[in-house]
Amino acid sequence: MKIAYINFYSMESRFRAGVLVTDASTRPLEFRITSNLDIDKLQEILYGEALQEVLYKERFTVQLLKALQTDYDIVMTKEKSLLSIRKEIDKPVVHIQKYDPFMPLNRLSHKVVNIHDRYEPLYITVNKEDENRLVSISNFLQEIYRNFNIMEPFKRVENAIKYIMENEIEAERPDICIR
Repeated sequence: MKIAYINFYSMESRFRAGVLVTDASTRPLEFRITSNLDIDKLQEILYGEALQEVLYKERFTVQLLKALQTDYDIVMTKEKSLLSIRKEIDKPVVHIQKYDPFMPLNRLSHKVVNIHDRYEPLYITVNKEDENRLVSISNFLQEIYRNFNIMEPFKRVENAIKYIMENEIEAERPDICIR
């Protein structure tokens, strides 16, 4: 199985998103990044707290995932609002976060633990459309989590976006693809 990790980064009023497809050992297979999206002060005021959610969901995520040349099996995100993109990409979307013992489990959520206690427990949630796949997705992630930190690729995506933004690397196309 292959995992598409989607993450976001902003610097000043510039926003970018990146997606990293990995194999089960978290080895990178493909990376794509959006071009800068510059937001002016008026847009910040008008969108308010909804700005990042609108940008991430409507302007970045679906386009990035559709641009991938490497097929992937699931999308991992730290943004719970992105669960709703499931209908647009026709692949399971998994929201992942650190486990909180006070957070109630529900039928769309599952706990994932590292059996060696090297990494902290995690909590995954899927869209209602993937409720019947929750256990298989959880088992798949649990197996990877035995040897690899499944949260770490998010940091790689963020660091790659930050590196590109800081060094102003631009491509002729609106995205950069590294395969």
